[in-house]
Amino acid sequence: MVDVRRQSWRARAVRRGSRHASGRQSVEPRSSGSAERGEKRDSARDLGRLVTFADAVVAIAITLIVLPLVESAREHATEPAIDYLRSDALNIVAAALSFIVIATFWKQHHRLYKHVEVATRGLVNANLLWLAGIIFLPVPSVLTLGNPDADALGSAIYVFTILVSQVGVRIQELLLVRGDCFEPGFAPAPRYLWARWITVALTVVALGLTIAFPNLGPFSLLVLLFSRPLNAAVRRGQTAVERERRIL
Repeated sequence: MVDVRRQSWRARAVRRGSRHASGRQSVEPRSSGSAERGEKRDSARDLGRLVTFADAVVAIAITLIVLPLVESAREHATEPAIDYLRSDALNIVAAALSFIVIATFWKQHHRLYKHVEVATRGLVNANLLWLAGIIFLPVPSVLTLGNPDADALGSAIYVFTILVSQVGVRIQELLLVRGDCFEPGFAPAPRYLWARWITVALTVVALGLTIAFPNLGPFSLLVLLFSRPLNAAVRRGQTAVERERRIL
């Protein structure tokens, strides 16, 4: 009788142990899944802060372009508008060109992050590199485009500043593709990533022309007009989906 009771107790103990083990097994996946969801949520929050910060800096850079024109307009407030336009024509052109360049960079950045779900390592530093060129661009714009006596150094600084932002956005793209940060079906085609550096290479050529031929000044950037036909030639075999994913 004692042996029967002992065996029954052991059987109940084994059943309780198996239930506890199965309970732990069912809890562990939920715990790991919860941790994964938490990490993804934190990464998405970091991504949102990064994009918001970038948008704010771009807005400040555009504001800095307009402020000198506002101050100059106040100085000429008592004069006819035509006199103001004549005296500040170069500064107005410089401001307009800077706005176009910054707006182009922002549109690239916007398209790049449109279908990004999470952030990845190194993205913040690459984004800061991109923003460094944007926030500094108004300075060489005034020194070069708004100055009839601009020298080769000012033009070289202007082209180099544009180059910094170009490299910054291209590095961000590489990091996002390598980190698989895009929504399913929206990642840029990896086989065409190298083609996106054509514009960067042409900007390096423009920088070299500016240094070698000082009289060219910022007009050396006209070589960037070749970027679109060159990209079109490289992407001739793209599908409609791949063309939709491109960032120029």
